[in-house]
Amino acid sequence: MSTVVRSDDGDYGGGTSPRDGDGLTAKRDEYGSLYGFTSRLRRVFGLQILLFLVSSNFLVKGAARHLVQTTFLPYAQQYLKFTAQAFQRFEVLAMFPWMIKPLVGLVTDTTPIFRYRKRYYIAFVASVGSVAIYFLATKDFQPEDNMEYTGLVMAVNVLFAFSDTLVGARVFEAMSLNQHVGGDLMSWDWFMVTIGSLLGTLSAWTGLEKGNYKMIFWLALPCAVQLIFVSGFGMMPEDPVKEGFNTHALAQKHWNLMAVTFTVTIMSICTVSMQLVDDFERNFGLTFLCCTAIMLIIISSLWIFLEKRAACLLIFVAIERFLCVNVKQAKAYWYTTDSTCVPNGPHFSYVFYNVITFSFALLAQAIGIWVFQQYFSRSKIRLVFLINSLAKIFAKLTDVWIILRLNVKMGIDDRSAYVLGESVIEGIALVMTYMPAAAVLSKVVDKEIECTMFTLLAGIVNIGHAISATVGASAMTYAGIHTDLVEGECNFDQLIPLLVVSGVALPLFAIPLIYLFIPDWNMHDDFNKSEIQRSVEKEAIVGAEESSDKTAAPKAGGK
Repeated sequence: MSTVVRSDDGDYGGGTSPRDGDGLTAKRDEYGSLYGFTSRLRRVFGLQILLFLVSSNFLVKGAARHLVQTTFLPYAQQYLKFTAQAFQRFEVLAMFPWMIKPLVGLVTDTTPIFRYRKRYYIAFVASVGSVAIYFLATKDFQPEDNMEYTGLVMAVNVLFAFSDTLVGARVFEAMSLNQHVGGDLMSWDWFMVTIGSLLGTLSAWTGLEKGNYKMIFWLALPCAVQLIFVSGFGMMPEDPVKEGFNTHALAQKHWNLMAVTFTVTIMSICTVSMQLVDDFERNFGLTFLCCTAIMLIIISSLWIFLEKRAACLLIFVAIERFLCVNVKQAKAYWYTTDSTCVPNGPHFSYVFYNVITFSFALLAQAIGIWVFQQYFSRSKIRLVFLINSLAKIFAKLTDVWIILRLNVKMGIDDRSAYVLGESVIEGIALVMTYMPAAAVLSKVVDKEIECTMFTLLAGIVNIGHAISATVGASAMTYAGIHTDLVEGECNFDQLIPLLVVSGVALPLFAIPLIYLFIPDWNMHDDFNKSEIQRSVEKEAIVGAEESSDKTAAPKAGGK
């Protein structure tokens, strides 16, 4: 039996499926070998797309992005003098490009440039991001420059978010065309990001240690610039749209997706606008009501306008993110500020907090990718989401353990406790959140608008994160968290109750929703095939396994 695969130049040709007869066992053996894994990807998807992922994901989404991100905390505390709440609001503002990814997907799906829907868009955003990185590398910032700094970081995120959107959509398209090995390409995609992130994080070590943060931006600049040329010259395999491509007809056919996309975009603008009004930080009740209303509007639009299988998945992702109320910066300030603010605290350096701990998180993420590939890429989808939810709750408990100083009483130093706690668990949980959701969505997406659907998932994840961060910033103020770095006045008395409610109690409510919204599918189910084809293949696999067992039985008896 043969299947149709896509080669690196966009053509379709004959190939051998990993499900083919006696080849099934041989193909399974390849999962334990990196060389075999890469060779299989090259045969199915082509070398060109694998190399382009090195350029876009290894160098840009991985290295450049994490080089830039290591500077956020030092700039916030040393130059801009942000409180923990202000820093969290800054992050929501800066991530606005990540929140409007569905709009980018819709525009690029319906409005090609010179007959290409991705190539020249990527080159353009790479140019915007490169210019912004250059200005960050050359300007000295003061507290009054907070909005200029935020605008430049937002422009850099235009590069990271929009290139991630367009490249990810190409990967998503390839996954949906070859669903039986689609999870493998996603593993390669994430592997490139993880290794690049590790390189970028470690490269920032010297700059953070010496306080030379501009050097970090100079290291990120060539990583961003190379994408202009690589994309502009068409290294990413992409077919031009056909002659007579009708934007209006495509928009009319998928009017429901346009409705959802515009709803998410408007709600993203509303969420970002809340960061510009100080009352939303001071008034927790007002903030919670507005954020809940935004979430309900998004959920309603998903249910009304989308096919129900896709809608249920996206609704679960949105609710799960909303329930994980984000108080990340309260923890970050507790871990990193000096003895003036936290007399008995860990007082982590920027090198340890931004480089060493994040390096461990990235290694854990790589382990998570390997675990997903080896054990979960062909398991029940619900199981993956359940393990992920429990892991994230356990990670928050490790923070409580450290803040209570129980680790010190047990003879475990703060660095070891933190690295082996949240860093490792959160790294694995990140993989277990996004990868199964993308795999499920790729099975039910219409191939004409795969970019819009892929970015809709990303947009829901990001706006859910932004809403939870908005609620979290206000919850910090409501709980009495105070971090005035100008006067050196801090109060973390209610940090533990805040973490227990936001990180443990509320996320527990997401677990029953797994069984309500997530379909009881296997990760490797192929919905491109008919029920008859899937039934025949299932019987062939069972027969091959039974035959293998019978062959092995005499050997066992001989012993």
